[in-house]
Amino acid sequence: MSTNPHILVVFGSTRQGRRGEVVANWLMDRLALRTDATYELVDLRDVSLPFFDSPDSPVYGHIAPEAEQWAAQVEQADGFIFVTPEYNHGYSAVLKNAIDHLYSQWAHKPAAIVSYGGFAAGYRAAEQLRQVLIELKMVPIREQMGVSLVPNWVPSISDASDSPSGAFLNRSFNGMMTELLWWATTLIPARERDRLSQD
Repeated sequence: MSTNPHILVVFGSTRQGRRGEVVANWLMDRLALRTDATYELVDLRDVSLPFFDSPDSPVYGHIAPEAEQWAAQVEQADGFIFVTPEYNHGYSAVLKNAIDHLYSQWAHKPAAIVSYGGFAAGYRAAEQLRQVLIELKMVPIREQMGVSLVPNWVPSISDASDSPSGAFLNRSFNGMMTELLWWATTLIPARERDRLSQD
C-alpha cells in the first residue's frame, strides 16, 4: 500500500487571455521543488467535457463515456489543489462542470484552494467552492492562498520572497501544503480499508 500521495492540480479557467496561467505556473514551479508527493497539473482546456447533461447522476456510479478519462485521473489522485479564478463573486462554470461529471472519485480526499482575482484575491470564489467540495464528501482544508492580479496590490506572486508580501505568500503556501499532505497521507490507508471491506 503506497503512502506517497499523488496530488492533482486542477486549473479551473479556460477563457481566452486568461491571467491565471502565471498563478498556475508559479504554483507548479514551487511544487517541482518538493519531494513529499507527486504533482500533476490538469488544465481544464485539455479535458474535453461537454456541458453536464446526463440523465443519470454520477452519485449512483454512472460516468458518461466522455468523462471516463477524467474519472480515471481523479480516481488516481490522493488530493487536489484547485486553482480557481473569481468571476462575478464565484468560481468558474468550467470548473463546476468538471466537478459535477463525477462523484465517488472525489470522496474522502483533501482539497486545497489557490484562488486569484482582483482586490478580493478570489476568496469569494473559494468560499463557494468549499461548499461544493463538502457536499462531495471531500475534506477542504482551512489553509488556502489568495493571489491578487491587480498591479501593485499585495499579495503578488511577482514580489521577492524576502519582501513582506513575498514572505506572506511563502507562509501561506507552506501552511497549505503541510495541511494538505497531512490529510492526504492520513486518508490513503482509510480509503484502502474501505476498498478492502467492499471486495
